[in-house]
Amino acid sequence: MNMFSEQNVARISFLCAVVLVAILTVSSGLLFIANKFDTLNKDLVTLEQDFIADEKEQLRNDVSSLQANIASRSKSMKSVLERNLQVRVQEALMTAENIRSTMKSRMSDEMIENVIKEAIRPIRFNDKQGYCFILRLDGEVILYPADTNLEGTNFFSNNIYLAPEVVAEMIELVKAQGQGSLRYDWFKPHDLSGQRVEKISYVALFEPLGWIIGTGEYVDNLDSLTRKTVTNELRESLQGNIPDYFFIYELNNIGGGKDFATMLINNNRPDLVGKPISDDYTDAKGKQFRKEFLKGIREKGEAYVVYWYRKTDGSGDGRKLSYFKFYPEWNWVIAKGIYFDRLDEVIAEKKEELSSKVTEDIKLLILIFFGGVVLALLAAFFLSKGLQRIFNNYRHAQEEYAKQLETLNNELEKQSQTDALTKINNRGYFNEQLAKEIASAERYPNPVSLILFDIDKFKVINDTLGHLAGDTVLRELAALISDNIRQTDVFARWGGEEFVILVTNINIVQAGKFSEKLRKIIETHRFSVERDITCSFGTSTYRPPEKIEDFLQRTDEALYRAKKGGRNRCVSC
Repeated sequence: MNMFSEQNVARISFLCAVVLVAILTVSSGLLFIANKFDTLNKDLVTLEQDFIADEKEQLRNDVSSLQANIASRSKSMKSVLERNLQVRVQEALMTAENIRSTMKSRMSDEMIENVIKEAIRPIRFNDKQGYCFILRLDGEVILYPADTNLEGTNFFSNNIYLAPEVVAEMIELVKAQGQGSLRYDWFKPHDLSGQRVEKISYVALFEPLGWIIGTGEYVDNLDSLTRKTVTNELRESLQGNIPDYFFIYELNNIGGGKDFATMLINNNRPDLVGKPISDDYTDAKGKQFRKEFLKGIREKGEAYVVYWYRKTDGSGDGRKLSYFKFYPEWNWVIAKGIYFDRLDEVIAEKKEELSSKVTEDIKLLILIFFGGVVLALLAAFFLSKGLQRIFNNYRHAQEEYAKQLETLNNELEKQSQTDALTKINNRGYFNEQLAKEIASAERYPNPVSLILFDIDKFKVINDTLGHLAGDTVLRELAALISDNIRQTDVFARWGGEEFVILVTNINIVQAGKFSEKLRKIIETHRFSVERDITCSFGTSTYRPPEKIEDFLQRTDEALYRAKKGGRNRCVSC
């Protein structure tokens, strides 16, 4: 038994409804779940991107803030150190004044000068690189602990390089202001290289003796002391910044290398503090992150790097994002990092949330599926009989429509091939038949002939009797010829008052005789109009392998010769 029969339409529709509901429900559910997972993945990507962007901004702000604090603290420290120079000079002035006041009634000026000089000589600081010096306003050296051989000489004449310029500046300063600070280049004590380094000094005028009393500090010593102090302060202040801790390198070689930097601060790795570090260090994943941040420092002065590093709680290595920024004033790299543990926790929470949601969605989809199946069963049950009846009516109507359509198509086809006025074949149909017969004649030696004729002086008929009379003549002529040709002949209106006949299996001689026969029939026929009607005929036979156009042209030329020769005659070509 054929399942897909007209009698089973209701059953088939019922089964299709069930299957369709199942497919739609399951596919919709799967699509919904897939969309949920796709949305989750996109959310996780966005979450990570936003998390990283926020943390990058926070790290940059934290490092910039610390750098600003370091710069501020450095400036403050230098100010304090410079003020200390002033305090030392003031203390030396007080010492000198106390000795002079106490001894002036008991000692000569020369003896008082020696006492003051020797009282100030032992004052040393900063590993004995710092000292007090005394000069007269004419440049004579009274006290110079860094090189006692210069005492008693004059800086304007003792050939000390650039000393005259420096001393002249000191003299001008104390004469104008009484005291003040100045910067210049000078030799370091016990430095045999002869290199001059920048120095800052504070000098004051001791008027009673016409002396300049001063002290100074080398700038690099100030910087070193400042950095050392700031480093110690940072180590103490950054103790609580775990797990998101700061760490600081002092660069030895910005190009990298085995000992490219020294670790100054790293509360997570106190074992590295004070030790040189190499840029070929690799993290747990084999990444040389120090080379990467050095590249960023060289190119942009800063760098963000993601790498794996030991966690502060000792639980192993964790993925970490750090921001490194160059502090060129001290050749430091200040950095801070965060671990991705928080991001991983958020992602895990999101996944757990979605898993629970998907489970609930699946339960809901199952309920919807069974509900849909039940509804489909009920709908199919009530609609099956009506659907079968509708289908039967439709089938009967379709069969009737098919018959009517076939009849209509036949009529349309006939109309497309028939001349509307004469009811004989039109030129289009004739051309189709001619092409078929020519194709046959090229394969088989059967002659094909054309008879082309038109009504003589047909324009006169239209002009004198009217177009209706002309149409009548055309219809009567078409009927007359149709009655006097074979059923196998194809008779058509060629155009206007011209007609054409396609005859097969007769040669040019036979075609000529046939044309003459038709001419006489027309000549002797009494048409309904009060006028004699005659026709001129042109006849030709196909000559393989000539083209159809040439065949028609020869026939038309024969008709032309017939009309030119006096009309009402036949000419073969």
